Amino acid sequence: MAQHNAASKKRRREPFNVDTKLVEIYEDLANEKDEIRLKAAQLLVSQFTSDKNPADDQIKKTLQRLFRGLCSSRKAARIGFSIALTEIVSQVFGSPRDSSELNISTVMNIWESQSNASGSESGQEQRDHHFGRLFGAEAIIKSSILFKPSAPFNEWTKLLDLVFDLAKKKPWIREECGWIVYRCIYELAAQKAEAKFVESALERLCSNELARTPEGVAIWLAAKDLFPNVTFPNKVWKHDDPLDARERNQLAKVMKESSTADSENEGGKAKSSGVWNSKLHFAWDIVMSRLGDAPVKESSKSKSSARISFVDFWTEVVDNGLFSSSSSEERKYWGFLLFNKVISDSPLQLASLVFTKNLVRCLMNQLAVEDRYLHRMAVKAAKAIQTRVSKEPEFAAASVRGLMGSSGSVNFDQATKTKTVEKIVVDANLDALKQIVPLFESLLAAPGTTDSKAAASSRQFLAGLLLSIVRARASASEAEEGMQKILEQILFAFVRFAYFKHSEDDRDQSVVPPLTEQTQELFRSRINSCINSLIATQKYAGIPYAVVRKIRDAVKSEEHGKFIINMDDTIQDSVKGAFKSLKKLSNMGDQAVDAFKLLYSLTILQVYNGDADAASMLEELDFCYTKIFGDKKSKKEETSDASDALVEILLSFASKQSQLFRRMSEQVFGAFADSITENGLESLTSILEAKESLAGQQEMFDQQDDEGDEEMMDVDEEDSDVEVVDAGSDEDSDDDEAEGESDNGNDEEEALFEAKLAEALGTHRADQDLNEDSDGSDADMNDDEMEEIDTQLVKVFKARRDALGQKKDKKDAKENMVNFKNRVLDLLEIYVKKCHSKLLALDLLLPLLRLTRRSTVKQISNKASGVLREYTKHCKGTALPALESTEPVWELLKSIHTEATHSGPPAHASACSQASLLVVKTLAAHDKTTIAGAVDVYAETRKAQLLSKKCHVQPSFFTDWNNWCVSSSKQLKN
Repeated sequence: MAQHNAASKKRRREPFNVDTKLVEIYEDLANEKDEIRLKAAQLLVSQFTSDKNPADDQIKKTLQRLFRGLCSSRKAARIGFSIALTEIVSQVFGSPRDSSELNISTVMNIWESQSNASGSESGQEQRDHHFGRLFGAEAIIKSSILFKPSAPFNEWTKLLDLVFDLAKKKPWIREECGWIVYRCIYELAAQKAEAKFVESALERLCSNELARTPEGVAIWLAAKDLFPNVTFPNKVWKHDDPLDARERNQLAKVMKESSTADSENEGGKAKSSGVWNSKLHFAWDIVMSRLGDAPVKESSKSKSSARISFVDFWTEVVDNGLFSSSSSEERKYWGFLLFNKVISDSPLQLASLVFTKNLVRCLMNQLAVEDRYLHRMAVKAAKAIQTRVSKEPEFAAASVRGLMGSSGSVNFDQATKTKTVEKIVVDANLDALKQIVPLFESLLAAPGTTDSKAAASSRQFLAGLLLSIVRARASASEAEEGMQKILEQILFAFVRFAYFKHSEDDRDQSVVPPLTEQTQELFRSRINSCINSLIATQKYAGIPYAVVRKIRDAVKSEEHGKFIINMDDTIQDSVKGAFKSLKKLSNMGDQAVDAFKLLYSLTILQVYNGDADAASMLEELDFCYTKIFGDKKSKKEETSDASDALVEILLSFASKQSQLFRRMSEQVFGAFADSITENGLESLTSILEAKESLAGQQEMFDQQDDEGDEEMMDVDEEDSDVEVVDAGSDEDSDDDEAEGESDNGNDEEEALFEAKLAEALGTHRADQDLNEDSDGSDADMNDDEMEEIDTQLVKVFKARRDALGQKKDKKDAKENMVNFKNRVLDLLEIYVKKCHSKLLALDLLLPLLRLTRRSTVKQISNKASGVLREYTKHCKGTALPALESTEPVWELLKSIHTEATHSGPPAHASACSQASLLVVKTLAAHDKTTIAGAVDVYAETRKAQLLSKKCHVQPSFFTDWNNWCVSSSKQLKN
């Protein structure tokens, strides 16, 4: 016994030979880095080259180790071991080994034994063995040893049986099994293998009841493409083709892995894997790649055989299959994956066909609510469409048609609370817009509902989309050839629906339901908004003229119905005369002519909009046209009169709260700024001098309680209200106090109203003591007394209503005056930029300074000082006004200094200093010796600062003067 123990101990002490290098190689085969795995595979394979003549025992051990490694749970082990296994098997068994006991059967047995799950392992270990078997089969197939002439055919069938058995018993791995067999068909084709290999694969596919599965479809199609002459199993697919047009219903059930698919034979049942995968099955790619837009005749036994078209496939298999109302959320998820894939990768022709009814409905429903199961997938789908359009703008047409046409909804963006369609149309190119704009016009006519309110909402949304297109094109860096025609088509569509009443007798019978007055008014507003965007650049300057011509022609032809605006003969004559002048201007070509054409066109448009004042403006415009363009022999005085009249016309446009008229008046004013006379400039500055109140408004607009003017005012949605904020000047403290008194006076007004009401009723306020005798208070009143009380109550409430109305009028008047002054300051800024070197421009200094000080609106005060700052900035070097006489300029300088002594906001002090220095520079440029007089003027102002309590000149006024003297002394001495 002791001897036995001694022997046992002695054996344990014997060294065990471990090939550390080989251990490292196997370890590196499982490394997650590709380069390390590949290097290890190369080292291992190099030991089994023919020149090394490896021993059978070494080969067998390595194969066992590699097949066992495929069953490892380590992430990268299967990849590294599979590469090494493929290469070693191919290298060792690629040619006959006569002197060796090892053969292909040995390899197959080792694979089967090493990857067999006995059943005693844990669930994870069993899964690892199943994957090991799968990767082993793939390695053997890739090594091509089974397809050698010397290879026993039964080993190939054995591999198929093991793989199909695994696919049948373990549904969660079925797709991977199918993929291996599918790729094997391509391997057989590359090896030019015999047909029996493919036939046996198809036979076992059917015997395992896997023919009618997505994997089965993929394998079948690969065999049909690569081995068209093999014998296919009978009664599985009509004409042996899963894509036969008559198999569409069955194909739909198979592809969505439905277990309810019925068939006449057992082998034709559609098998469901019972496992849902968030990734799209590989079979979809195989099927989709074999479909075209039109049916394709197959060269099969039956001449009537035809493959299903892409449209029919998508409608039946995807739309009615994956996206049917009864489909699960998981299947719809697959549908969205497929939709995104087609939208992103397929040719434009096919991508245009996937906007089917069920799909678009599901897309809308899922986009609309954030907490829905497929909301994120729907968002991805919407973004996929937008991305495709941004890369391929022509796709915009199909997208819009799909989302808003018969399959979608006119109100797609509204229903989904997104801007999907809006972003698409903005990116659309010319070719796409040629299809989108007519579609939108037809939808404007018939939005697809008979409900008037719903139709109005749809039409408003469509009008917004058309406006978005116009704005996008207007802001584009360059004008695309042919784009003007599209833009005109958009505006002509608005014209069709904005100005004409469609009745049963009209030629245009397509407008259902009839347009409401509010919708027509909206369309007229959209026309103004479109023109506003287009005239911002010179690319599409001729469109306003085209629009008014279109209205004129449609009025004559009545092609769209009866014109809704009533115009008397006088107005019609004025419009005719305007069009004659416009036609003559069209033959000329310069900036002034283009500006005048724009003014004419927009004035005519105002007439068509029913503005009574616009008709009289046409007469004034005609006078301006005759004097400026028509009669070359016109006297200078007449031309000046025309210029003054033009300013008045522009002011009437500028007074309207519309960005379009603001932009137009600025363009026209800029073109004619050089010809503005003293009277014209005075018309502008007089507005700056007017009070920002009801009295100021009545003075400027001669409003004698005229009603209706406000109704004709066209307000763009782009206009922004001006916030009325006190400028904070001391001199206007009375106004501040007045406002304070107005606020504090509300209680007094209430008390007065209650007192008058109590007097009329013969009662008292509840909080007042009753010292009077109340006898008779309960006595009944007769009819005369009741009537007298009614009369008194009417008077009290009328007085109250009038008081409240006056208060609102005052507020509205202030806002109107502030808006008007803003527009005038915009014009003056243009003037000082273009005409700063004109002597006449100096007349702007005092009005701007006074406005800076007096305005109760801080924004106006700052803007006035900004215009003056812009003026002084441009007056540098030789750009100063040239003087004919210095006397008026000296008076101007003294007036500026007087203005500087008034208290005002900080901007006022700075503006006074800038204005004073500008005048001094102008005098010095005319005659250097005048600088002595300027010193005297500043000295007088300094005296006033020291001695007068009324002088509030700021220290910075003299600091700026001193700095200028230092910087200019050298120049003045030369």
